[in-house]
Amino acid sequence: MLKFLKWFFGLFSPYVDPFERKVDKFFKHIKSTDSLAGIKDELLSLMQENLVVTNVWMEKKFKGYKYLDKGARRKMYEDAKKIVAAFQEHSLTHGHTLEEVKKRIEDKSLTFPNGDADKMVHLADIMAFLRPGQYYHYIKTSSFGKLLRDPAHAKLEGDCNQIVTLYIYLFSTKFPLEDLQIKLLPEHVCLHFRGIDIEATNGTFKKYEDDKQILPVTEIISTNLLDLTDFREKVQKISPRVIVKSSQLAYAISSLKPLVAKNLQVAYHNLAVDALANKDFETAIFFADKGGEGELIHSVYQNAAIYYMKQNSFKKARYFADKSGESDLAKTIRYNEGIYYYKKDNIDHALTIFSSLGNEDMKKACYQKQYNKLVKKLSGVKTMADAKRHRSTYNQMLHLAQKIGDSSLERSVRDTLNKI
Repeated sequence: MLKFLKWFFGLFSPYVDPFERKVDKFFKHIKSTDSLAGIKDELLSLMQENLVVTNVWMEKKFKGYKYLDKGARRKMYEDAKKIVAAFQEHSLTHGHTLEEVKKRIEDKSLTFPNGDADKMVHLADIMAFLRPGQYYHYIKTSSFGKLLRDPAHAKLEGDCNQIVTLYIYLFSTKFPLEDLQIKLLPEHVCLHFRGIDIEATNGTFKKYEDDKQILPVTEIISTNLLDLTDFREKVQKISPRVIVKSSQLAYAISSLKPLVAKNLQVAYHNLAVDALANKDFETAIFFADKGGEGELIHSVYQNAAIYYMKQNSFKKARYFADKSGESDLAKTIRYNEGIYYYKKDNIDHALTIFSSLGNEDMKKACYQKQYNKLVKKLSGVKTMADAKRHRSTYNQMLHLAQKIGDSSLERSVRDTLNKI
């Protein structure tokens, strides 16, 4: 029964296995302000336990590839095991001797790292196994899924990021990952071990001199997060919030803060713009502020003020107009608020607003509307006796006629008052 329940609830889980859940929990709880050392330790532990699952889940969550459903991921994890088995068999039959590895390194005018003979031989075996030809084929801008195939039936395809990730995974099956590093080159990445560069795309030892960015092996995760999406794969629309999270993760994980900060700022900008388009002004302001974009914040205040003015939500409109610091915008909102109450026949409120604005024309329009209401009130007056009963109304009309500044209107009311 317990086995059945586990199977049943597994049908509705987004995870293939418990490790995916563990990886997802890790990514969810990282913040860009977290301690880099603490993040690296936990990330290194996840990578050591299963880098393939860690990287695949990251691609599913942050790249949005449609093909990465549960069935596809389950098969990829099985194929990863087949890759390991094929590598181990290849190493048994085509493994290098220590002397062979030393010669290859020395032929490149490189120094063999003393004390790491077994690790260098293991790396050389990985290089031989994944050298382009039998099992691996280089392809630019590739998803990790193309690399995780059954090597007995299809070639493994990947770009520099992906093949370096597979190198790291195969290394982790035998040795601690903290021994490895990566080196960032212009639009390229290679593996690095004890002063030796390993060009994973063609399986050769190198010594790149044009760049010195040697980074911890955990940086392969932030590199993959920032890598281009494979244009051959169908992707689902990724929400700006997920893109921001991806950039925050890359920023939190990476020791190259200035490099990754630009991506994070772009993500904040895009999320602010998306929120602005959806009239979610508070969110737009929040992320524009995080991106340090004063002009964008000002634009959000303007847009919010105008939007709420059109919605007749004048309190909110005035709030955002005040935040924008634009006195003309604040006056426009106040004027439109006065017009709104004028049309709603809330003349007292409209008069208060137009008086504060010093708008004499609209004040007169309000007085005229009040005057017309009094005229309508007197529509039933037929005799002089009726008129006498409404003397106070005529006095109000006289007062309004004076405020309107209409002398003929004032004269007419005075004539009536003189008669009654």
